Amino acid sequence: MNFGISLAQRIYAIIGLSFCGLTGLAAIQASNLADALRGQRQSELRHLTQLALGIAQEEHDAAVGRGADGDAARRNAAARIGALRFGNGDYFWINDLSPTMVMHPIKPELDGKDLRDVRDPTGKQLFVEFAEIVKRRGEGFVDYQWPKPGLDTPQPKLSFVVGFQPWNWVIGTGLYVDDLQAQVWERVRSIITIAAAIVLCVGLVTLLLARRISKALVTMTGALNRLRVVIST
Repeated sequence: MNFGISLAQRIYAIIGLSFCGLTGLAAIQASNLADALRGQRQSELRHLTQLALGIAQEEHDAAVGRGADGDAARRNAAARIGALRFGNGDYFWINDLSPTMVMHPIKPELDGKDLRDVRDPTGKQLFVEFAEIVKRRGEGFVDYQWPKPGLDTPQPKLSFVVGFQPWNWVIGTGLYVDDLQAQVWERVRSIITIAAAIVLCVGLVTLLLARRISKALVTMTGALNRLRVVIST
């Protein structure tokens, strides 16, 4: 039985391995891009939340300095934080460690509500997780799904929450990350398209050269066979 591999099969194998290698490189680049984009969003959220935290600290320190009513300071801080906007109308909310909503500028009907039963479509008790992260670490990121204006279904969202210990507050904000997946897939499609074009061009050139080499070998083999016949006679 002949287990030899023909020249054409070897060429096809090289082309296939080249395409697999370029596809693997595309996957690595896509993963690196996704990590970089997510890191950028995390840095942005952390910085923005520090601004809101500064407002709470400012109102608290002013109330302590004047010996004023802490409730008034809480109301002022919540109003100022609730008025903050960035990006495409993104906002901040405040809940406590119960968790109960203190202030939600987009859904004021949640103010004063127990949030333990609020879940995203995957069943995650997001406000419970917000509170637990603050209790354990003081701050942190949480992934979940939340309704997005203009869309019928909840979309992936990344939030950063930080605790304000004097008032047992959890101050948080978030950004939708559905666009990150779109950016990554767009880059993957571009890389795969370029890789396919490169492999196709290389494959065509290789096949043309292989055919010429094969013809030359056939011609040489025929000449040697004829020479053997002449010598044997």
